[in-house]
Parts: sequence; structure tokens; C-alpha cells
Amino acid sequence: MASALVPLLLAAGIAASAAAPREKTVIVAQSGQVNTIDPLRSDYGQTDLIDNVLYDTLVTYDRDNQIVGRLATEFVLAPDAKSVTVTLRPGVTFHDGAPLTAKDVAFTFDRLKRLGVGVASLVDAYESATITDDTHLTLNLSRPSSLFLGALSKIYILNSALVTANAGADDGQAWLQSHDAGSGPFMADERTGAEISASAFPGYWEKVDNRPEAFIFRRIDEQATKRDELIAGNIDLAVFIGDRDVPALQKGPDTAVALPKTSEQTEIVFNTRTGPTANPAVRKAIRLAFDYDGAFKNIISGNGELANGPLPNSLACRPDLPIVKQDLAAAKKILDDAGIKDLTVAMKFQPAKETSKQEAALLQSNLKSIGVNLVLEPIAFPAYLQSLKNVDSIPQMMLLVDFAQFPDPGIVLYKGYKSDAIGTNRSGYSNPEVDKLLDQALASGDAAARCDIYKKVQEIVDADSVMVDMYTLNAPNGYRKDRIQEPPPSKVVDPLAPIEIRLAP
Repeated sequence: MASALVPLLLAAGIAASAAAPREKTVIVAQSGQVNTIDPLRSDYGQTDLIDNVLYDTLVTYDRDNQIVGRLATEFVLAPDAKSVTVTLRPGVTFHDGAPLTAKDVAFTFDRLKRLGVGVASLVDAYESATITDDTHLTLNLSRPSSLFLGALSKIYILNSALVTANAGADDGQAWLQSHDAGSGPFMADERTGAEISASAFPGYWEKVDNRPEAFIFRRIDEQATKRDELIAGNIDLAVFIGDRDVPALQKGPDTAVALPKTSEQTEIVFNTRTGPTANPAVRKAIRLAFDYDGAFKNIISGNGELANGPLPNSLACRPDLPIVKQDLAAAKKILDDAGIKDLTVAMKFQPAKETSKQEAALLQSNLKSIGVNLVLEPIAFPAYLQSLKNVDSIPQMMLLVDFAQFPDPGIVLYKGYKSDAIGTNRSGYSNPEVDKLLDQALASGDAAARCDIYKKVQEIVDADSVMVDMYTLNAPNGYRKDRIQEPPPSKVVDPLAPIEIRLAP
């Protein structure tokens, strides 16, 4: 439960600011346990949603998928893609009043390199930092990386002095589990049960109209409870409401639903190394057996688009692959031609997600019709991530929703299909041709050439049936239109960035 965390304290060690009035406070309901607010683990959606208001990044993406500055006013990737020069915004302070300098940026990246988990995988090419002065530094890479600049949108900058003072024996992980060391527009207050609150930081560098004065993040796992609390006005924003609740909330006098197109894609990941799913024939048969249309219409209520390849439909550089469809006769023929009989396969899924339970049950029924027995095994997402640390422990099949950490197709392909990307290559997939192509793209400064390579990689991955690509999702986010403006979609925080939420006029 959420009580695993001790009460949150302000990083500055000063008294929490007085509670903001209700009309200036936005209460956000999200699902799932918040295990930590250490930015290291902002690869967890629950952590990222909160850290988005507590911390700043050097850059972010605008709505046209262009990289724009946040803490950095200038940022240049070298022609050889082996370094990034950064100019910092002057006058930025942390919550304890300390100025943010190049030393803090270098400390943040050095810590990621030392710990090597979470979002560290996005910047694993980082080697060292060369500090010129307080507002200028160069991030040096161990190898060319055309993805590194975009990955800066996912790295929250830490107060180096504060974290060092509380480093303990684990580089500050225990302390940052329940404290913030950021410069963002809000400061962490106290945690009460399943709620985490944050108050406006009066010294924040960016002034905007209608920004809330406080946030409360509340854990609500049950979709019906989210819906009812939103209708009652006890919460203002419900992240990822149930697809079946969308019509009722759209019809409500004070409620509405934002349905932004996301980079989320529902998929089933095969273990391509061991067990029955190491056989391409088994993978192809399972892909053909699933009732995509039925799931799309009846489970997610048509909130998205059917998949046509490994990448979400919202990303660029996608080849013209066919839209997924069920073909039970073809699936049965593949198994018969391969001499496969009495096949049993196992699939893990997250029982906390209602749609996952329904999708798993549907696939189990579909496979039964072609003579395949599917054993369903529930798993919590943190336990699943642990299983990825070794290719030998990768589940035979895993049903999940994955998303692009930032809107560059390369981050999905390189982390997902490079043979040596342990921990993010969730299938154990290994193809020398794909490895070579991805390395070429990573070292290329030519965006058009990278795009062509990405298309070729997707064609190979699709032909190898590495996953069951099901559908790209819209993100139904319910909100009180009398309380806040429609929350815009985010390119880097899934599915929205609380820092962009504005009060209703």
C-alpha cells in the first residue's frame, strides 16, 4: 500500500506552506502504488506524474515534437553525436534557495551513471561532464548517440548539495524516496495515507496565469470510484479513467473527458529465446489468433487505433504495414504445418488493470479455438521489471501497455530490440541485422537517413513476430471542466504533464 513511504518533507527543511484554498488546489486521482519519488525511477508512470511538478528538465518537446528549452536556453548536439553543449537558464533556484548551476547537472548525470537503473538506461551513453562555468557545460558521451539530446527531456535535475548531504550508503535513494531535491514549480509537502501533496514554490522562474497553488495526488485504483469521485467533485482530474465510463462523463454537466492520442501501445511480448515462443511458428499463430476487432470495440470501446506495426501510430517513421486482424484458419494451419500439437503456453498479465484481465481472457478463448492452452499468471509490474534483468527469466508472454519515453521512434526501437539492451529488450530478441541497422541510426546525424533505417527495422521485427501489436491507445482522462481547463497531452509524461494543468478561468 501507499503507506510504504514515510511522510514527505520539504527539501529545504522549512515548514510546509499553508494549505492552499480548495478552489486553487487540483486533486488528481491516479492508479497504482507510488514506491518512490526519486527521479531515478521516473520511468514508473506513478513517480513521473508527481516528479513532473517537483523537478525541472533541461529540455522538453513541444506539441510539434520539436525539442525546446526548459532549464537549458541553448543545447547543441555535436556533429559527431558524441557530446552536447548546454547553456543554463540564469537565476534558477532550488526549493531551499540554492542556485542551480552546471555542477548540479553534472552531479545528476554522474549519479545516474553510478546507479545504472531507471531512466539511466535512456542516457547510458553519458561518460562525463566538462564544466566551463556556472551556466555552461558539455555532456560527453562514450559513443555517438543521436537519441541523447531527446533523452534529456526525461532527466530531472537534482540539488547536488542536498542529495550529497543525505547520500547515506545508497547515493540518496532512501532519502529521495520521500523527499524532493528539485527546482520545479511545486514543493513536496506531507504524505497522508494514499495522498501526496505539493505546494507552489514562490521562487519558481516561470510565471504563468491560472497555475494551481497546490496539487494533491490521490491513489484510486477502482475505475468506478474514480468516476464517482469525479462526478461528486471530490477530485478534479482522473488519469486513465475506464473506457466504459467515457460516455457518462462526457454527458455530465460539470465533467468532460480528454481523449489525446498517445504513444501507448497495448502488446503481448514474446520470449524469443527460450520455451515454446522461441519458435517463430508459435508466435505467428498466436498473433493470428487474437480477436483484435472484438477487443478494440468491446474492451477499449474504440478509444484508439488498431496497430499496424511495432511502433505506436502517433510516432513518425513508420512503414506501411498491414493493420492487424484475426485469421483463425491461418493460425491453425501454421501450427499443423509445423507439426505442433497439444501446445501449452503461459502469459503473465497485470490483474490490477481491468482491460488486461479482459484481453487475457479473450486471448485464452481465442487460442483454445485453435487447440492451444493458455495459462494465465498474474504479476505486479515491479516484479515483471525484475524479471527482465536476465534473459533466462523473461516471461514466455507478457501482456502490457508500453509507451515511448519521448517522441523519437529510435528510443522505442533501440531500447526494445537491440540484443544487448538488457532490461529494456523485453523479448530477448537478437537479430544481427537489426543490431547493425540500429547502431548506424544511433551514429547518424542525418534525420532522413535515420528515418529510413527505422522503417527497415520495423519491417524486420514485424516479420519476426516479436510481439502481438494490438492497438495504439487514446488516454481517457476525466476532468471537472468547472475546475480546470482541458489538460493537454504530453510528449514526455504519460499521459499528461501536471505542470501544464491550468485552473478554469
